[in-house]
Amino acid sequence: MLGYQANAQWRDMSDFVVHFTKPGPPYHDAYQNMMSILGARTLIPGAEGFGIARREAVVADRHRSVCFSEIPLDQLARLVQRRSLYGIAFRKSFILSQGGGPVWYVQYGSPAHLAMRHQLDQALAAKEPHKEPVWAVTPFVDIQGDAHNAPYSYRFDWEREWRVPGLLRFTEYDVAALFLPEEVHTLARDFFAWAVRERAGPGYFCPVLDPGWKAEQIMEALAKQTEAPVAAERKSVQG
Repeated sequence: MLGYQANAQWRDMSDFVVHFTKPGPPYHDAYQNMMSILGARTLIPGAEGFGIARREAVVADRHRSVCFSEIPLDQLARLVQRRSLYGIAFRKSFILSQGGGPVWYVQYGSPAHLAMRHQLDQALAAKEPHKEPVWAVTPFVDIQGDAHNAPYSYRFDWEREWRVPGLLRFTEYDVAALFLPEEVHTLARDFFAWAVRERAGPGYFCPVLDPGWKAEQIMEALAKQTEAPVAAERKSVQG
């Protein structure tokens, strides 16, 4: 399950993207925020937009996006330090089906940057600027530079970001895995079992992983989850 496009040797790539929650509204705890998202089956973008045209008032709302990272599942430590230990993983194929995709990191002052800026200026000068097709692209374009290229001096391409403009609705069957500290895995599983039993909300019975686990532990957990439905089917047939 680790690797890329069924090739276990391509460990620098991943078929998954992960959204990590952070402490903050509506709760002050990343775990509670994650459980709230899972209960609502919806990821809502923050107030701040992303992309090259996020500060253009006429289209600012179209740049509010939900963010993910395609860093391989066993190499998330650096991202966890910036976010939290609590994350929701989806397959890339699902994110693509919802209008999402990878971010394009463009060097400040490069020909690509200047061409993109020209396209934006033309769109803003149009009779109906909000109808220009370039705005379908701009949420996925980030400008980055060196220390003297303020405000683009922070290089964030290591995050290998994906985005979905607007909110993302999903079902419990769309979630590929959950990331939580190992000490709360049982708590989370028991909660989802209770929610289904009492018809209080959705149950997420996908793999539950710890972002600090090594590759072997993650692969074992993914393999167990894959084998479980097969074992249940065999038992049903034999019975």
